[in-house]
Amino acid sequence: MKTRKSWKNSEKSVTIIKIERQYQGERSVLMIRVTSTTVLHRPERILFYIPEPDEEVKKSITDGVCPKVFANYQRAFGTYDDVGMFYLPAKLCPEAASRYVVGIAYRKDDVTLDLPDGLPSLILPEADFLVQDIAYEYQLNDEMLDEIILYAAKRKNENSDRIKFLEDGLVVAFSIKEKLRIMHEVEKLSHSNIFLSDNYEEHSKEELFVRAYKEPITNYYNWTWMWERLAMYYEEGITDYGFVHFDIKDFKMVNELYNHEVGNEVLRRVTRNIEANKDWIYSGARCDNDNFALMIKDMPEEETREKLQKFFDNISSLEEDPSYRLYYRCGVVCMRNAMKTGDTVADCAKLAQYSGTRINVTEINFYTDEMHENFLWGKYLKAYLDTAIRDNEFVVYLQPKMNTGDESVCGAEALVRWNYKHKELMMPFRFISHFEADDSIIKVDDLVLGKVCEKLKEWESLGYRLYPISVNLSRKHLEQPNLARHLSDIVDSYEVSHSLIEFELTESATYDNQIDMIAVMKELRECGFLVSMDDFGTGYSSFGLLREMPLDTLKIDKSFIDLITGQDARKSLIILRHIISMARDLGINCIAEGAEDYNQILVLKELGCETVQGYYYSKPIPMEFFEGKYLRRG
Repeated sequence: MKTRKSWKNSEKSVTIIKIERQYQGERSVLMIRVTSTTVLHRPERILFYIPEPDEEVKKSITDGVCPKVFANYQRAFGTYDDVGMFYLPAKLCPEAASRYVVGIAYRKDDVTLDLPDGLPSLILPEADFLVQDIAYEYQLNDEMLDEIILYAAKRKNENSDRIKFLEDGLVVAFSIKEKLRIMHEVEKLSHSNIFLSDNYEEHSKEELFVRAYKEPITNYYNWTWMWERLAMYYEEGITDYGFVHFDIKDFKMVNELYNHEVGNEVLRRVTRNIEANKDWIYSGARCDNDNFALMIKDMPEEETREKLQKFFDNISSLEEDPSYRLYYRCGVVCMRNAMKTGDTVADCAKLAQYSGTRINVTEINFYTDEMHENFLWGKYLKAYLDTAIRDNEFVVYLQPKMNTGDESVCGAEALVRWNYKHKELMMPFRFISHFEADDSIIKVDDLVLGKVCEKLKEWESLGYRLYPISVNLSRKHLEQPNLARHLSDIVDSYEVSHSLIEFELTESATYDNQIDMIAVMKELRECGFLVSMDDFGTGYSSFGLLREMPLDTLKIDKSFIDLITGQDARKSLIILRHIISMARDLGINCIAEGAEDYNQILVLKELGCETVQGYYYSKPIPMEFFEGKYLRRG
């Protein structure tokens, strides 16, 4: 009987590798640091390729740029496929054996695509791949890429405790910004969650139980186990319990700053902590990545909060680095609150969990009916978004940036408002967070940029003196490929100078992946745009990191400005003085945002802050009002 594989969980951590290169007479080690490792199952695909790519095409790959021949097809459906260098073994393509091609692979069964024509193609069968993102600290070239991919392709059935490379397996390499992604075809994962549905009789009950109900990193219960507990409780009419769903804030940074084994140990500590609290935790599970679920004793809210806070305090630091703090985002719902199914309970707990937005603190949020209403409101807004854009319901307001010396305007920040159905002006807090939950926010960002460019072009034609307008880039937008090119295309379509556009990135967004964000900043500045960091002081960025960030402007968060004239102003003044002085030494302009009274302006002048944005000068106003009040011809 034919074996059929059904994958339950695709992400697995594996051991870190080191690639060595050997020369006659001397040994040279190519230092490669693996930043993340996963295992993917790829379905049957069709590969369109260039058999003998020229140097320009190969350089495109090493530069992380899509070759022109594939530009119209790349990322046609999400982020599944990339253009890359493919090592094609003889079993797949005899005429391309032991050499490389440049190509792009698509799902074979996707009938919605206009696939390339005029290029050779072949079918890539289903396969399991070990994926490694490798950070390199120097310029990658095609020789180095060839060397790495050749090394990977010729591995002789190397074994670790988790994987087995195929000697003639497919190898794929993509160059992405300052990372190199390599995929090795593997034969099996000894600890994977593969369930062999057609030959289960060959396995013991214990083995089947482990494969069905446990995940490999922590050897703890998985979501399937938890879901069945919830279903059983529901069927038996048991309602006196609570349900908890939580994750680790910025868990990705643990893996990037230390390594994956340190991150895995954090996950294992969480499960050990669950087992140590069986007096009030009935059962627990690791759901996926850094997400966990708990069924807990039915207790009053304050007692539940107290126990959960103590639970998180016990796992709030790294054993490898006690100074590094771990924070959690937790949602709680009580079954007695008329929840009907396990799925509903889980969804409600997640709603409470995702309502947490604070930084550097563990949040424990209890589900309320208002959260559900807010969730439904968000679903409606996202469904209505395209209609709102078509009907021109979004408007842009501008808040001026003022020179503290002569109180003249020197720029402005663009802020979006929603003229909902042309009846109600909604402020951003009512809709932005809903759009930030997925890629919907990108549409809003692009719309604001387009409206700003349209107005700048109009003002230029009227002979007004123009100032840079800053536009916010959301976290989701920053994760998009070819961002600089995309933004340039929008601005160029209005024939507006790039120097008139300043993109604002929040400090928290830049911290998520510093290497990638620095690369994005560099690309934007290379395109002639200005770049600023918003909300400085509220996130994680160190002063030292600012040396690496190619910034034009640093925006000091309002929370610092609020404290500079109060009774406890001394510490804030010291911090502000250092920030302003450091920025000046680095050639970065400083803007204080949120100044609301004259005393704050005087203090900022004394500290050397030359630019201020705040209600003292003006609230955000419609663009036509900004034009009449601040713009002059000449």
